[in-house]
Formats: sequence, structure tokens, C-alpha cells
Amino acid sequence: MVHHPVKSSRIASVAYDEQSATLEIRFRDRTTLQYQRVPSRIFSDFLSVVSKGRFYDGVVKGKFKEIRIA
Repeated sequence: MVHHPVKSSRIASVAYDEQSATLEIRFRDRTTLQYQRVPSRIFSDFLSVVSKGRFYDGVVKGKFKEIRIA
């Protein structure tokens, strides 16, 4: 997956795989989480919103299956 750096105090970068509908989020503390069955629209919105942390908390966290990979 290709990671896109983002401006956020908590999130370093985000990536998305169309084939598997997997969203990957790398945090500044080096934790990396994957979320499965995420619509591509969520990834597009993630890149465009001003507050990445607020978007993550409200739209992604707890809404999709989470896998910690690092």
C-alpha cells in the first residue's frame, strides 16, 4: 500500500487498498492499524478533511474491524 503523509498531530499517514477495501493508518507513535471493508469514499474523505484525528475518531475508529499490524 502507498502511504500518503497527512498533517495531523496524531496521524502520520494513511493508505488504502482498493482490491481488499482495506484502510491503513500509521500513527505518529509508530502504531499501524488496518481497517477492513472500508468504502473508498472514506479514504477520499480522510485525505480532504482538516482534522484527521477528529475524522478518525468519529468515522473510522470502532466502526470497522481493526487489526494492529505494528
